Order: sequence, then structure tokens, then C-alpha cells
Amino acid sequence: MKVNELCLIIENLAPLELADDWDNVGLLVGDKNSTITGVVTCVDLTIGAIDYAIEHNCNMIVTHHPVIFTPLKRVVYNDYASDLIIKCIKNHINVYASHTNMDMAENGINFTFFKELNLKAERFLNDGLGVFGEFNGDLDKLLLKVKEISNEKSLKFYKAKNTNLAEKCKIAFISGSGGRIEEVVNKCAEKEITIFISSEFKHNILLELLANNVSVIEIGHFESEIIFTEIIYNLLENKISNLYEYVSLI
Repeated sequence: MKVNELCLIIENLAPLELADDWDNVGLLVGDKNSTITGVVTCVDLTIGAIDYAIEHNCNMIVTHHPVIFTPLKRVVYNDYASDLIIKCIKNHINVYASHTNMDMAENGINFTFFKELNLKAERFLNDGLGVFGEFNGDLDKLLLKVKEISNEKSLKFYKAKNTNLAEKCKIAFISGSGGRIEEVVNKCAEKEITIFISSEFKHNILLELLANNVSVIEIGHFESEIIFTEIIYNLLENKISNLYEYVSLI
């Protein structure tokens, strides 16, 4: 398979036009006409991920976060992003990023997270980001399932004072830095959300949610998006024989 063929497979699931204007997605490093020897999928391009790809004879890395985010004015040694790019080029490794388009896609991160919670998802925010749906089950089992999906070892649960979580309720989820989006406070009130799951909460947003009787499950940014590697792996499993998930921050 050629690199451009793999790009089209991913973009069929998460079209590039779904990405935010400020984002940088698609093939960021490499040659679209080169033949793929193997694929590593990961959340972030790191030295560890590149070394893993080299060790397993993979010349393609598919990441969630783009290594080239702001415009680069120079590529030099001893610069974080430059060192990663240089190492990939020296080892003939192609790098593809599927970021906010994968957040927004119907079979992307947010919807898949909800499916693994066995919940039916609807779009949450006005721009289509995030999901929400009805929950009618055991809270402890929900917390355990969130930990299992996200591989989160330090999950935080903030219970709103006047909320009865034993009753049927609505849950919302936004991957990544959803806890920094001011809109979620009013949207939770509008959709009558009882539990909001996300990461990177600004303190004022956390306080406002709790004051509005919305309980909060907080997981890490990386953990909220680790399901990305599973999505790409499942997408390519029957198309690429040399395929790996790399689930580390380093």
C-alpha cells in the first residue's frame, strides 16, 4: 500500500474538512508515493514512538496530535519539534496527523468513547464537538468503565451536592481540552446534563458545573484521547500486516 492510499482510508473516516481552521492535519512529513512497510499509531509523535517504529520496521506513523502545529520558521537540531521531524526524515518515516477532524467524525474519538460506554450518542456543542446521551446504570460501573477505556490511573470524580446519580440521567463527553470550553456550562444546563466527562478543566468551569448540579469526571488529556490508537488500529487491521499501537507519552 502507498502512503496516499492509507491517507484516503483515514480521510474516509475523518474527512480533512471536518478539522478546525486553526488545525494542521493530513500528511505532515514524508512522501505520499512511498510504499508502506508498517504502521505505528499513537496519540503524539515522540522519540519513543519513532524508535518503536524503527524497531518494528515501520515507515509510517499515524498520530492524533500534529507535530507541526504552528508555522515553522526553521528546522534545526536541539529544537523539540525539529528533532522529531529530522529523525523521521533521516529514517524515511512518513507522519500523518488526524486531529480535530477525528474529534468531530461520527466514528471518531468522541462517538467511539460513548459507544464503548454502551451509550447512544448525539452531538453536544453547537459546532458539533462532543457527545451526550442518556445513562441508566450503576455509577461505580460507569467510573470503572471510563477508567478502562481511558487507561486512567488517577481519575477524579466531583459529585455535585444536589444531584441524585441513582436515577436515569444524561451524560456528556468531550475529548481533549473540553474542560476549558466556556460553552459547556450553558450547554450542560440546556441539555440537562447530570455528568460531564472531559479533561483540562479550568477551575471556574469546574466550579460553575458543580454549582449547576453537574457532576464531573475528570481524566487526563492523553487518556481522553488514547482511544485514537484503537480506532486507527481497527481501521487498518485487515489492510496492513505490520501494524502496532504505541500508547505512551514518551
